Amino acid sequence: MAYPLPTTEPRAHLQSEARPERPGGIPANGRRPPPGDEAVPLQDLREALAAARIHTRYQPVVRLCDRVPVGLEVLARLEHPQRGMLAPDLFVPQIEDAGLGFQLTQAVIRRAFADWSGAALEQLDLWLALNFPLDVLLQPSALTWLDETRKAAGIPVERIGIELTESRPVTSVVDLGRVVAGLRRAGYTLVIDDVGPGVRQAQNLLGLGFSVLKLDKGLVQGSRDDPALAEMLAATVAAAHGAGLLVVAEGVEDEAGWERMLAAGIEQAQGFLIARPMPASAVPGWHQAWRAGHAPPEPSATI
Repeated sequence: MAYPLPTTEPRAHLQSEARPERPGGIPANGRRPPPGDEAVPLQDLREALAAARIHTRYQPVVRLCDRVPVGLEVLARLEHPQRGMLAPDLFVPQIEDAGLGFQLTQAVIRRAFADWSGAALEQLDLWLALNFPLDVLLQPSALTWLDETRKAAGIPVERIGIELTESRPVTSVVDLGRVVAGLRRAGYTLVIDDVGPGVRQAQNLLGLGFSVLKLDKGLVQGSRDDPALAEMLAATVAAAHGAGLLVVAEGVEDEAGWERMLAAGIEQAQGFLIARPMPASAVPGWHQAWRAGHAPPEPSATI
C-alpha cells in the first residue's frame, strides 16, 4: 500500500526554519552523538563506503485507526571494525559535512533494494520510505540515478516514498519545488520529514507538492506535557490536513501516546511501541506477529 496522494492542491502553510548547528556540523535538533561518543574519523567513513559496510534497518509504520502495517522507513547503520554497528547519529553528520551524502544515500538505497526481494519485503504490501538529504535531492543526477536503480531492481514507483531530511536548511524554495515536481511526475510520493519545533507556520514547504508530513519525535513526545508544543502539534496537523497531506507521528512509544495521536487526527504512527529498527530478515516475522495481534519478539540487537 502506497502513501495516499492528496485529494486537493497543496496550499502553503509551513516554513522550514534553519536549524543552528553545533561544532562539527551536527544540527541542534537532537540528532547528535551521545556524550562520550567520539566522531568516526573521516578516513574510516570513506573506507566503510568503499567496502560496503553500510547496512540497513527497517522501522515499520502502521495506521492508527486499525493498526494495519502500511510502510517501512529505511534507516542506515555503519559497521565499524572496532566499534561494531553504529547508529546514524555517530556517522551521518560527518559524512554529510564531508560532502559524501550522495554516496551514503546510494549505498543505503542499493542495499534496501536488494533487501526488497532478498528478504521477501515485496510480498508484504508495504511502501518503502527512503531518506534523502536536501543537498543530495538537489543534485541533477539524483533523480536519474534513483529511477534507473529502482527500475533495475523491479520495484514499482508507487511503493517508494522520498523523505526530505533537513540536515541543511532550505535556501532556495524554487530549486526545491523544481525537484519535487520532477519526483511527483515520475510517480514518487514526497514526504516532509522531522517536522518539529524547528518548523514554523509561514508560506514555504506545504505549497511545493508534498503528500505526507512526518512529526518529529520531540514534538510528538513533548506535546504530552508542554502546552506550547501541544498547540504547535495541533496547528501543524491542521495545516497539513488543510493542504491535503497525510500525517505520520514518529516516536510513539506507549499506548497513551498512541491514543493522543489518534485523538489528534493523525493517520499513521512509527515508534518503539510498534517496533524498534530491525534487519530486513526480521521484518516478515514482525509483520506476521503484528497482524496476528501478538507482541512480536524483540530483536536481539536494536542498533
